[in-house]
Amino acid sequence: MQRVLVFGDTHIPTRKKSIPLKFYRHIEKTEYDMALVTGDIVRESDLLKVIPPLPRSYIVKGNMDYAYGRNFHETIQIDEFKFLLLHGTQLSPRGNIKQLNDILDNVGGDIAVHGHTHIAAIDRYQNKLFLNPGTLSGAAGISSGKTEASFLELEVENSQLTVILHRTDSDLPELSKLRFFKEDGQIVPG
Repeated sequence: MQRVLVFGDTHIPTRKKSIPLKFYRHIEKTEYDMALVTGDIVRESDLLKVIPPLPRSYIVKGNMDYAYGRNFHETIQIDEFKFLLLHGTQLSPRGNIKQLNDILDNVGGDIAVHGHTHIAAIDRYQNKLFLNPGTLSGAAGISSGKTEASFLELEVENSQLTVILHRTDSDLPELSKLRFFKEDGQIVPG
């Protein structure tokens, strides 16, 4: 089994200075095989000071990431799943799943991992999966107020995928866990 950390939209140090302590402790004690980062980390050197050491990482460029030369998207194969990783700046309106599905079809992917909205989401559309980890730091978007901090963990084994959503909002469950399978080229709930 491969364990994958998925996060983004930290906006460190411009909108937040750190990540929640309980997230730091959880990430520190968990052995991840890989990290998928949806961009808008802003300054990588500052992020690396406030997060435990990361495993092999795929990081895409967000609209607020000006200082380094990252790709706007990456495709990553993990067991039987082909992931598309992108920030989501090109989607209008933000988080447009139909438009994202068209992009995912163009690359022959199964799962799109995106950010930009600062709101965690796990969506199925046309037998594909769309994952948004939200904002690891709880950084509010330009036009929004307070935003809960969140991130995702993936457990991938062959054609099985478990998605675990971690969040800080006390009005909602702190942890949500969903299972999916890939059958005949489609992502189905488990």
